[in-house]
Amino acid sequence: MHVEASETDLLSLLNTMKVLTPYLDEIVIVGGWIPFLYHRYGQMPSPHPLLRTIDIDVVVPRHMEEHGRPTIDELLSRAGYQARISGSDVPVVKYELASPVTEIEFLTPEFGRPGKAIVAVQHGLTAQALRYLQILLENTKKIEINDTIEGSDISLVVTVPSPGAFIYQKGLTLSPSSRRSSAKVDKDLYYIFGFVDSFRGLRDSIPAEISSLRSRYAAKWFRDFVKNLNAYFPASGGEGPARVAKLYSGNMPADTFRNYAHRTFRDFMQALQEITAQ
Repeated sequence: MHVEASETDLLSLLNTMKVLTPYLDEIVIVGGWIPFLYHRYGQMPSPHPLLRTIDIDVVVPRHMEEHGRPTIDELLSRAGYQARISGSDVPVVKYELASPVTEIEFLTPEFGRPGKAIVAVQHGLTAQALRYLQILLENTKKIEINDTIEGSDISLVVTVPSPGAFIYQKGLTLSPSSRRSSAKVDKDLYYIFGFVDSFRGLRDSIPAEISSLRSRYAAKWFRDFVKNLNAYFPASGGEGPARVAKLYSGNMPADTFRNYAHRTFRDFMQALQEITAQ
């Protein structure tokens, strides 16, 4: 069973963002926290159960000036986070806090041909370079958070990708030739499903936003985006519905939900085709 994030999980995220307050205008929260943040604070309620996530992923520019501020490494170290190296192929640096258990990883856009997998973006701070992340860094929204969690008052403004940018970047990473794990593919398809099956206003605006993104980035990216989603959700059949259904913990019967997920994605692709043809 896939449970939603707990109050403790959320407090870990927001406390980490408080530590990084001097940089909140420049860094973008990404990954599995995005559906939750939009649902709870962004006036975009989800009709479906959300997935639990505890990892914190943040996209940062390729170079970050201090401008008299402590570095990100200094801020995290002073707050008790410890930098640890994980991974064998790519030595990724993550910052971890023992209690409550918190893990944050920094990512940055990869430009041009694949180069260094790890980039020094600030003194003492490295980030993993990945394709398509400029979409998330350059197309954002602010979410204002005023909340009380486990007795702690939280007041923050965080930066997140716009819904269309979030979906576009996720879809671009779904190439069958990518080396991403099956579990990550399942999650990304479920995240996309959650947005495209949201309330009508958001559902209608996402194809228009992706059409706008199409003109701002390489034309091949849009073709790849459409190709990737069509591979998982063809006109009939496809493995996409079953992948999304793996993570669904709502009340629909399994067969009903798989058919519903397939129809939802096909309707989204049809709406995207119509708006890009205008």
